[in-house]
Amino acid sequence: MFRLHAALVLPALSLLVLGLNGQDAETKKEVAKKTATSLIVGSAAPPLTLAKTVKGAEPKAEDRSKTYVVEFWATWCPPCRTSIPHLTELQKKHPKIPFIGVTDEDIKDVEPFVADMGTKMDYIVVLDKNKETNKDWMQAAGEEGIPAAFVVVEGKIAFIGHPMSPEFESTLKQVSIGKFDMAAAIRKGAMQVRLKQTQMEAITLIRSGNADAAIKVLDTAISADADSETSLGALKFQILVFAKKEPEAIAYATKMTETFLKNDGEAMNRFAWNFIDPARQKMPPALHVKLASIMAQGADKASDGKNPNFIDTLALAQFLSGKKAEAIKTQERAISLAGSSPKLAEELKKRLEDFKKADKD
Repeated sequence: MFRLHAALVLPALSLLVLGLNGQDAETKKEVAKKTATSLIVGSAAPPLTLAKTVKGAEPKAEDRSKTYVVEFWATWCPPCRTSIPHLTELQKKHPKIPFIGVTDEDIKDVEPFVADMGTKMDYIVVLDKNKETNKDWMQAAGEEGIPAAFVVVEGKIAFIGHPMSPEFESTLKQVSIGKFDMAAAIRKGAMQVRLKQTQMEAITLIRSGNADAAIKVLDTAISADADSETSLGALKFQILVFAKKEPEAIAYATKMTETFLKNDGEAMNRFAWNFIDPARQKMPPALHVKLASIMAQGADKASDGKNPNFIDTLALAQFLSGKKAEAIKTQERAISLAGSSPKLAEELKKRLEDFKKADKD
């Protein structure tokens, strides 16, 4: 399908819980051990233990006291392939900050890939030696997925996260203009560690079937720091849905659209589509339809009614709610805004035909 509806993590969480339900819950001590990190924002940058430099200038040991970016990637990783051109553009914007792409793959896989990328991958590319660099950076920081980027400023870790995140680009900009605040970054990094520990504790509890305790952990953290709801709210919402706490889930969905997701139409649309995606199930549970309707309305409002993808989601939610006539009008509105994208318009028209056919039955 042409339409770019990205799935959110609800099914993944559900599968995780179903797959592990019945196991003994990990203790808080075990959770703390699992989320313990020795490399955090403010730490001294570890060494780069490298086997070979595939592209660009070889990083020197004495450069550890300088400012640079270390990014972990792999040829088989689709998100990495997406981030590579972005990293190249950022390298061009910040020529005084060397970018170093690290992979632990075999050279026979890496060299052809880098050659094929050409100028799309225009920064230093190196091979990890015996995964030592991965151990000293990724494992030490508790980072489990790639791509992952580290910004080093004068020998200290200044940022840990996804290379496509706005914060990564913002950090580079602040460093380049000499306005980077390491103390503020350390405070923010410590908060992110706490959030990660809270998330892990809640997930551990839901894995053992204790949804109420998981929600309590999240609510306690949110009460202590209201800003944390932006990070923890989505997990709370998913647990409410998984535990089939219908009134609470509906109330919280409404709250999300009116508060911390109010201006994030993409996030609300992903939630909504995830609940009613026809590729997953033709007739989703009534609760999922209700939640999709709330989220889709929020997404449509956030985009001032101008995003055909969001409107399409809303139309499908209306149709599944039994509001067939309303769904037809909404879908027609989506089609009127999809003129610049023939493939999208074609898909929306097909769904409209399905709506009209069902309305006659």
